[in-house]
Amino acid sequence: MPTTKTAEKEMRVADRRKARNKSIRSQTKTDVSKAESVISSGNLDAARTQVKAAVSSLDKETEKGKVHRNNAARRKARLMKKLNQAVAASKSEKKTEKK
Repeated sequence: MPTTKTAEKEMRVADRRKARNKSIRSQTKTDVSKAESVISSGNLDAARTQVKAAVSSLDKETEKGKVHRNNAARRKARLMKKLNQAVAASKSEKKTEKK
């Protein structure tokens, strides 16, 4: 427990910041997991929309300083890689269907 008034105030401030950060991080995690699930389901149009929302969420989180920029860049790259692999897989399936 804090022993000085300033330590008590800093604890209150830290709690407020923690609550604000938690909601932002939670929303970003939700956006990313939704994007990954839509990609795995195979609905590419919805996946593109969902990935765009997830990338936007990661960018906002980075702008506000809640996440390091390299962390956000890595997560965006992994998400885009999954989307691109799904698109490539669907294109190869279409080619084999035509033959």
